[in-house]
Amino acid sequence: MTDSSHFQPAWNFLGLPDELAAPERARAWILPIPYEGTTSYGAGTREGPSAIIAASRQVELFDREFDGEPAMAIGIHTMNPLGLEHGSPEAMVAAIENAVAGILSGTPRPEQLVVLGGEHSISGGVARGMKKAGLKDFVTVHVDAHADLRAEYEGTPYSHACAARRIVEVSPIFQVGIRNLSEGEERFRRGNKRIRTVFSEEANAGRGWLKELAKFVKGKQVYFTIDLDGLDPSIMPAVGTPEPGGLSWERLLDVARVVCREAADVPVFDVVELAPIPALKGPDFLAAKLAHKIVALSLYRRPARRR
Repeated sequence: MTDSSHFQPAWNFLGLPDELAAPERARAWILPIPYEGTTSYGAGTREGPSAIIAASRQVELFDREFDGEPAMAIGIHTMNPLGLEHGSPEAMVAAIENAVAGILSGTPRPEQLVVLGGEHSISGGVARGMKKAGLKDFVTVHVDAHADLRAEYEGTPYSHACAARRIVEVSPIFQVGIRNLSEGEERFRRGNKRIRTVFSEEANAGRGWLKELAKFVKGKQVYFTIDLDGLDPSIMPAVGTPEPGGLSWERLLDVARVVCREAADVPVFDVVELAPIPALKGPDFLAAKLAHKIVALSLYRRPARRR
C-alpha cells in the first residue's frame, strides 16, 4: 500500500484529511460558485472561490477563542464547483436555486452549506434554493458596501446590484455596512418594512445596534450573506467595487458572533465578491479565515444533528 505521508493533503478547504472531508462525515459543506456574468466595474470574481480554497490551506486550524481545532471536530467537505449557465443571469440564478435546494434536501446533506462566490448575484439563487428546500421562515443578515436593492440593473433583475432586492422577495433582511445606494434604492428601502439598514457610519460609531441585530435573528434560521466589499478597502482591496469606509475585521466578527450565538441555526452562509489581486494574498487569506471562523462559531459548540 502506498504511504500517504509522502503526499500533500487533498486539495480541499483547509487541506483536511480525507476522513474529515467526506460528505458522510462532514457537518459543513463548501460549494464553490465561480460565476461572473454581470460585473460592472472591476472583474475577477470568477477566481474568488479557488483563491479562497488555496489560501485556506494556510489557515491554522487551532483557534484560541475555542482553545481547539474546530474544523477537525466538525469536518468540512469541499464540493466540486457548480457548473455555469452562460445563457443568461436568470438561467444561472435558476441553476443555483435548484442546486442549493437539492443539496439541502438530499441525503446525506450538510448541517451548514458554505457558498463561495463569485459575484453577489448568486445570493438571490441561494435564498430561493433555501425556500425551495423547505426553509420558508428564515431571515437574512447582509453585509455589504452597497444596498443591492435595484429592481434591475443594466437590463437584468439578476445583476449583482439586485442581489438584496431578490432576497427581500423571500426573506426579511438586516443590512450592515451600507455606504452607497441610488435614489431609487433609498425610496424602496424606506418604504419596505422587511428591510433594516445599518449604514457604515452607524456600524462604526458604536455597538448599540448589535442588540437590534440580536433581536432580529433570535431563535431564527439565518442566511448570512457577506459581500467582502462591506469591509474597509484598506484590509479588503480585492473587490470589484470598493467603497471608502466600511467595517473592520473586528466589527465583522462582532456581527458574526451575534448571528451565530443568537440564531437557532445558520444553515447557509456565503462569502462573495473576492476578486483576487495577483501577488497580494492578504485578501484571499482574510476571506478563507472568515469562512473558517463562521463555521466554527456556528457548529463547534452545538451538538451534531441527525442528517
